[in-house]
Formats: sequence, structure tokens, C-alpha cells
Amino acid sequence: MDSRATALAFVLIWLPAVWLTDKYVHKYPQRYYTYLFASHLKAAVIMVLCLLVAVVVGGSQLAPPDVLWSGLGAFILLDFIVSAPRRRASAAEHGPTPDAPSQAAGVTGQAASRQEDQRIDAPTILRLVEAELPGPLAMFVRGNLPDSRGNASELVIVDDIDRTDPPAPGGGAGLLIGRTRLNDVHRLNQFIGHCAERVAMGGYLAVRYTPLEQVLDDLRRRRLGPLYWPAYLLHFAWYRAIPKIPWLDRLYFLPSLAWLDRLMLRAMKRRNRALPKAEAWGRLAFWGFEVVAESAGDGDKYVLAKRVSPPLANRRPSFYTVVALEKVGLDGDIIRTHKLRSMYPFSEFLQRRIHETHGLTATGKFKNDFRLTEYGKLIRRHWIDELPGLYDWLRGEIKLVGMRATSPQFLSNYPRDFYDLYIRVKPGLIPPIFDESTNGFDDIVAIEREYLTRYCAAPIRTDIVYLWYTFRDIVFRRVRSQ
Repeated sequence: MDSRATALAFVLIWLPAVWLTDKYVHKYPQRYYTYLFASHLKAAVIMVLCLLVAVVVGGSQLAPPDVLWSGLGAFILLDFIVSAPRRRASAAEHGPTPDAPSQAAGVTGQAASRQEDQRIDAPTILRLVEAELPGPLAMFVRGNLPDSRGNASELVIVDDIDRTDPPAPGGGAGLLIGRTRLNDVHRLNQFIGHCAERVAMGGYLAVRYTPLEQVLDDLRRRRLGPLYWPAYLLHFAWYRAIPKIPWLDRLYFLPSLAWLDRLMLRAMKRRNRALPKAEAWGRLAFWGFEVVAESAGDGDKYVLAKRVSPPLANRRPSFYTVVALEKVGLDGDIIRTHKLRSMYPFSEFLQRRIHETHGLTATGKFKNDFRLTEYGKLIRRHWIDELPGLYDWLRGEIKLVGMRATSPQFLSNYPRDFYDLYIRVKPGLIPPIFDESTNGFDDIVAIEREYLTRYCAAPIRTDIVYLWYTFRDIVFRRVRSQ
């Protein structure tokens, strides 16, 4: 028996268990022993599975089976006993739990950060537009800029980020026009932020872009029949998949590789960033703009957006294949839950607008939601996008069964007494299923309220019953997510 190999095997099975379950970070001191037992049980299961793999790979070189399994059992028991007395220190580190009223005040979403408009002087701006910017973009601005009179009368025209042009204090332009197509801007997020710094609150930003939807339509017309799918896959890989690989996308912006971007731009005359409508509008919303008009027809789209709020603070936009979204968890704390991407990047910043303009379906989804990708409906229908939630469950952010974690903005639509009930129960990975038999949002609220009420009365029994309901609906009733 090689004792070093055995010790190494135990370390290698212990490390992933700690990383996946976060078992030494006690997030809920008021429920300390429940969380302690659940996290250590999950870690024990992971260690058992890892040890099975190690035994298959290493065989008898590790240790006799009775030594391995008895050693693992002793370690798991000792680890639990040692962790149990740490309750007081962990609670002190965690700090006081926020009460419901203070948290309820924070679920109003982006609307809470809106500021009073500064009226623009439209006649003055339009005279400047006619002199400085002839063409379709100028016609679009003239046709959609609201007729108003105010102090913000400056027109600013930019092509890209200009570090030598400091912004006016508080942003002074009544209208800023970006002449460069957004698809061809190198650092798009910084560019829109650069524009936001120069636009007065209540002022406007006019830009143009080629939406991904139009690019795919053009590709379908040019590559007829069997040629379309190979062309689509190449376009998807180069313009959409590769840029969203973590770390690889950062290489694109390295100063040492700037020559490569200049070379490709000189050869192709454009960068051709894939920019769907949802991402373009979402990036604008992230920086405090709200789209008020977009041109119709094929080809480039012209967009007029009004600055209605400061940029969102402490928000990390979703961009990669696996996204982490802000949700309201137990005790009203903000948690980040993970999903496979089914929407375009930055789509989460349009949730309030989509809800206000489109409303909800009978199953609680947004109607006519243009934020979904081509494959988004497919992976949602079969709950494939929820698979990364297993990671959140292992780490104790959510439990196995329960109402799905809800965003602060969407939760603000529920009654206040429902919010008070919601934050008493940890969200779940497997929620009550809604099908077309539900009759709108009020019916959904009633179903979720029934679950939360029953759970508060009998937690274990309620979760077992709802787990059976979900299994029955999926397997026997063939219910699928809409």
C-alpha cells in the first residue's frame, strides 16, 4: 500500500467537494444546522462518487477497499463534528439579516434610478442636424426627435471614443449622433458609455446598426438550399460562439494584438460584430438609455434613445454561454443563479420594458419576447437551460424543490404580502409547473402562494409532494416549458 497515493487520493476527492458545495461558508447562520447538514451531505456524496472513480482508475495501488471506505467515513464524520461548533463566529461574520421592508424597497428595478428630464431645444438641434449631417440618419432624427424647447441645445457628432474630448459636467448635449455603425465599433460598451457621459439627462442618442436578424436573412438569400447551414454554422462560430468563450474574448482587446485588428479592418473595411436587436437595445439600457424609435424596413436600423437614468451600478452584464443572473433569495438577499444562455447578451436589462409593452403569457413567460435566440425556445422547452442550476443547488443558494428564484424587477409585480412570504423560503431548482391551463399572472401567483404556504407548514412533505407532481407532469402528462 502506497500511503502517499492514498493521501493524495483523499485530497483530490476533498477539493472538488469543497469547491462545489461551498460547505465551509455558512451563508444562513439563522438556519445554521440545517445548512450544515445539507452542505456536508452533498459534499459526502461527491466524495463517494470521486472515490469510486479513483478506485476504478487506481485499483489496489491506493489501499485495500475496507481501509479506503472506513477512512472516508471517519473523515466525513470528523469533518462534520469539527464544523458544528463554529455557529457563533459564522453568524457574526455574516452580519445582521436584512428585514423585509428594507429589501422590498429594493425590488423596483431600473425605474428607481430614473431622474427628472432636462428638456432639449429641438428646433436648434434640428437646424444643426440639417447643416452637419445630411442623409438617412438625419431624416430619421428629424422625423422622431420630440418637439420641445429647453436648455439642452448642443449637437455632438462622434465616430468613436475620443479621449481628448472631456465630457461636459453632468453631460450637456441635447443630441449626440454616432456616425460609425455599432457593429464596427471596437470597444462597443465603452463607446456607449462614452456617449452617455456627454448626453444630458433627458437628451437623446442616435446610432445605427445592422441587426443579426437581417444578417441571417441576407445569408439565407445568398446561400440557398444545402449551402445555408454550413454558412450559418461558420458565421455562428466566428461571430457569436468564439467571442463568448471566457478569457479568449479578452485577447481581442490586448494592446499587443491591436495590430491584428487594424490589419483585419484594413482588409475587410468593417468588423461585422454580430449585434442582435436585443443586445443593441440592452447595451443602451445598461448605460441609462431607453429606445424611443427605431427605423423600419430591411438593412441598417437607425435608433433614437433617450437618456432616462444614470448607468446601472454594480451590475455584471450576461455575456458568456453560462450566465449568472441576479435574483432574490432567502431573507431577501441578492444571489446569482446560473443558466445556459437562451437570450442574447444584455437582454436582462430589457425585462422591465418587455413586461410593460408585451405582457405575459398564461404560463408566466413574456409575450413576443425578441430577446430569445434561435435555439432559446428549444432548450427552454426541455429545461436544458436550467442545468447549471445544479451548481447553485450544490452550493446551497437554492434547494432542490421550490419556487424558482425571481429577479428583483419581476418580483416587484407581486403583492407585498407575497414578497414577505417569498423571502421566508429558499428558492428551488424544480418549481411548480405551469401549463396552458393557467389563466394568467394572478393564477400563477395563486399556485406559487399555495406552495409557499404549504411549505411553511410542512417543509419536507410539501417538497416530496411537489417533486412527485413535477415528475408526473413531465413523464405522464408530457408538459413542456413554453
